[in-house]
Order: sequence, then C-alpha cells, then structure tokens
Amino acid sequence: MDMDNYLVNMGITAAQRAFFSYMAKPQGSYGLHMIFRLFLKRKSIIMHDRERPHWCRFLADYAVFRLYIARFVLKAYARDYPPLLSLYAGFDRIDETFPEFIKKEADPGRGVGDISLLPDHLETLYSPEKIEALHDRFNRMAEKAERDTDSPDAALKSFTTEVLSYLSGKDEVPLYTPVFWFFSKETLDYAQYLADFYKGLIPESYYEGMHAKPYEEVEREEDSFYTDYRLPAYIFFFVAGLICIVLARA
Repeated sequence: MDMDNYLVNMGITAAQRAFFSYMAKPQGSYGLHMIFRLFLKRKSIIMHDRERPHWCRFLADYAVFRLYIARFVLKAYARDYPPLLSLYAGFDRIDETFPEFIKKEADPGRGVGDISLLPDHLETLYSPEKIEALHDRFNRMAEKAERDTDSPDAALKSFTTEVLSYLSGKDEVPLYTPVFWFFSKETLDYAQYLADFYKGLIPESYYEGMHAKPYEEVEREEDSFYTDYRLPAYIFFFVAGLICIVLARA
C-alpha cells in the first residue's frame, strides 16, 4: 500500500470514529447512540414515542455533522502537512455510502451500537445530494464562526452552538441544557481526538513550527439545576398553574 492509499484509509478510520462516544471512558469504546440513551436514563429524561422519529432524525443529522467536523479539524493540519489532503478522499467515500455506513456502525452485533435510534428511509433522507446540501450549510456556519474570532477554540464552540441550534429547529427536538451540553461536549472531545490522530500522521520532523494546535476545553461547572433535569419540571408546573388560573377565571 502506498502512502496515498494509506492516508485515504486513515480518512475512513477517522470518519468511523465519529460514531463513537468520547465522553464515556475509555474514550471511543462505546457507540454514541448507546451512550446517548444511557445519558437520557441517567438524567431521567423520557423520550416519548411521538418524539422518537424526531430524535432519530436529529441523531442522524448530528452524525453528518460529526463527519463534517473531521473535515473541519483537518484543515489546519493539512496546511502544515499537505499529504494529509488525501484523507478527504476517505471522507468522501463515507459520505457517498452514508446510509449503509451508519446502519453498519449502529449494528448491536458490534457490541457498541443502538439501531433502534436510526430513522426510517435513510437512503432517501441521506442521499449524496442531501449530504452535500447539509455540508454547504455547515460550510457557511463554519466560515462565519472563523471570521468572527481568531481563536480556533472559540470558533469551534461558536460553530457547534449554531449547528446544534439549527438541527434542533430542523428536526423539532428540544435541546434542554443537559442535552445541549452532552452534544457540545461530545463534539469537542471528538475534535480533540481528531487533533491527536492527525498529528500522529505527521512525521516528527514537521512538528517544529506547526501552526495547528489541539483544541482546549474551557473548564466550567455544570449547574445541577439544569443537569439534574429539574428545569422542565419547573416549567411544566408553571404552565399548569397558568392554565388553572385561566380556567378558574373562565
């Protein structure tokens, strides 16, 4: 295998790792869909049957976004070491067969998947044309985030926030703060994994003078009011109280 084919295969490997969780320990050992289900259970968040199709669509869209993150992070490393551009051909192969690929990665037989959280009609929803349309939108969001700040960390955070907000509206799912935190953290942790992975493909002789840097997490404490998932309960009782007042006055 020559170097070009090797790097194409490394692109496929980086894309495959998009379907794994980096919050759970050890990182990258469990399927993202499975970890998300466990996260909902731990936070006592109930996914009702009527909500499931929307969440399945959101999770698939988020998988497309994760694959885009592999491209986004690669840009800086490919500028330092142009042979890494061959990885994009590996990403393209995954995009072209996304429905088959995501079904394979979600197969419970692999010990890490959760196929119950995949949407129906994957082939129609995620044709190459529709994947390209999502990429075009992500491109615009990424370019805006990079224009607005000189910090790669801040650009990634801003980009991730805008994409999650967009997908939440597109797929009609409520990104409560704990859930938003989950996907934000997963995105950053995957970007950190990619930075290490890409750097490992660059000869050490190129390390001196490299411009690409690993992403750093901004440390912050979780607010238990949100992460314990009590906020929706407070909202429910508040709205219920208003309804009771209206009915009493009727």
